[in-house]
Amino acid sequence: MGELYYYMWEFVTSVTIIILVAAYIIHDRLKLRYEKIENEAEQTAKLEKLAMMTRIILGGLAFFGGLAWIVYMQTHTIYISPELEGFHNLVPAIIMSGIGLIVFGGGFKKYIRSGK
Repeated sequence: MGELYYYMWEFVTSVTIIILVAAYIIHDRLKLRYEKIENEAEQTAKLEKLAMMTRIILGGLAFFGGLAWIVYMQTHTIYISPELEGFHNLVPAIIMSGIGLIVFGGGFKKYIRSGK
């Protein structure tokens, strides 16, 4: 069962890094493109929409990723001994879901305020 623990952490960290790097690259490219727009009002609107959508997408991914992590931890035995299992194993996933929910909520709040 030790291998399952290793592979779980390897998968979670690898996917997280890939998603964050891809999000950074996409966000950076779009931001540079929008900063070249001559019309100030259009530029501001596009940059605000980019920030809002980035928050919504990354917040949603973090929230659902944390939930999936919790479900996985509840349905699979990944530790060598039962003494190592406990609520403390779920704390990182709960924190990740909480942060995701907060970020998603901030983006969704901006979306509602924008009226689009």
